[in-house]
Amino acid sequence: MARNRRNTRRIRSIRDVLNMRTFLTIVGILMAIIIVCIGINTYKRHEDKTNLAKQKEEIEKQSEAIFASINQTISKTNQNISESDSYIKMSAVGDILCSEEMLEDAYNSQTKTYNFSHMFNKASGYITDADIIMGTMETGIVDSDYNGERAPVQFAKAVKNSGINLVTIAHNHSLDSGAKGIAETKKNLEDIGFDVIGDNSEENDWIIKEIKNTKIAFLTYTDLLDDKSSKTKKELESVNIFDEEQVKEDIKSVKNEGAKYICVMMHWGEAITENVSERQKEIADFLVQQGVDLILGSHPSVVQPMEIRQNKDGKNVFIAYSIGTYISTLQAEEARTELVLNIELRRSGTDGNVYLNKINYTPLYVLDNGYSADNRYQLIDLKSTISNYNSEDGTITEATYDKLVKAMERLNRILG
Repeated sequence: MARNRRNTRRIRSIRDVLNMRTFLTIVGILMAIIIVCIGINTYKRHEDKTNLAKQKEEIEKQSEAIFASINQTISKTNQNISESDSYIKMSAVGDILCSEEMLEDAYNSQTKTYNFSHMFNKASGYITDADIIMGTMETGIVDSDYNGERAPVQFAKAVKNSGINLVTIAHNHSLDSGAKGIAETKKNLEDIGFDVIGDNSEENDWIIKEIKNTKIAFLTYTDLLDDKSSKTKKELESVNIFDEEQVKEDIKSVKNEGAKYICVMMHWGEAITENVSERQKEIADFLVQQGVDLILGSHPSVVQPMEIRQNKDGKNVFIAYSIGTYISTLQAEEARTELVLNIELRRSGTDGNVYLNKINYTPLYVLDNGYSADNRYQLIDLKSTISNYNSEDGTITEATYDKLVKAMERLNRILG
């Protein structure tokens, strides 16, 4: 019996040793796996950061090169620059839309009021450093019955507070609420301080702004009008519809009023395409021939190519076929990419003429934070958000970052 007990203890001791060895072996293997995983993860994070830095650097290079050739062309034709010259800064954005989703995002059910300010807070700093900032108010600003084409005055106030001070109301939706609707929109916009062009309710359907002792004319026309055949003659006469004879007359009038520089805002082209239509090119040719100095396009809702030409007097004419939208909730990903176009003019102290001096831009993006977010829609600076992205800080997700990169690459391709 004693021997059996000794054998049993020996077997148990061997088993315990084997169990300990197995345990230690398993622990060792697990530790090795953990160390390898940490090493792989560390290496992957290092590679990701390296690739991220390269990606950001490439985007930055592409962005800087976009207007390099245009500004080089401008500098070659700018002559007799002197210390007595003065400079005027203008900025332009595209279509300003207020969808039903934006109305819902801005509505406070408890106070029954609207607040759109969060949509523009991050963008306002990029468009306030200009003497005049213009855009297309493609939304009726009315006192009731709000929907995807009619918005409250609070929306226009938020747009105004973001820096925009001149708007055109000539677009394809101008007469969606008839002549009464366009008149109501103009009054509401003027009451909060906008300069408004695009309707034909007064003797002049254009405006001349004197900026730094320089008269600059702003004209606007739409080549498109929804349900045009159903509109009465009086309704059609209440909005600036593109007509060559009328344009000639308007240009002659502003020149007689002493305008030194003429900017035309055109609503034209086809929606959701980066391709410039033949009709846009035809109108651009006509406007250049008439002596227009700057052409800013809207309606396609996406950014389209830009170019510089010289008119018969040898002056540079800059054409932006479409600046895209300033803000919207259009589903097409291309329509979420916007830009603020910055135009610098030079008033010569020698001959008194005004010349195009420099072009640059700030790319924007309409960020959708999701249906449940307190502030769902926000305009953000596309390039700086990409540049400041850190996958670990949680400001934006990796998926959102990838969308922003694709948007920036698409914009660089179109403009480059």
